[in-house]
Amino acid sequence: MTTATVGVEGVSAGPWLRVADIVVGEHRTQRQARQWISSVQRQYPACVLAVARQRRGRWCLVGLPARNILVCGGRFDLADAEQIGRGIYCLWDLRRRARL
Repeated sequence: MTTATVGVEGVSAGPWLRVADIVVGEHRTQRQARQWISSVQRQYPACVLAVARQRRGRWCLVGLPARNILVCGGRFDLADAEQIGRGIYCLWDLRRRARL
């Protein structure tokens, strides 16, 4: 199983974010989250997916290349957002490896 490197925008150091497979950020609205997700891969070229968490924890939006996944229900803290990102990254990696 592949281990993903996770960086948290506003917390992790710049060099760490530049090599992170997953970047997590916090946003007020889904619109802001979608805009952020579309800019993440330009900012952090190694990033495979971005996880945008609503500041109050009501939702997470996961951005993969050409697809966004909205996760609702419950409360999502930063650790939950990271785990959601890691889980989706593992599924993405398994699918990528199956194609090789």
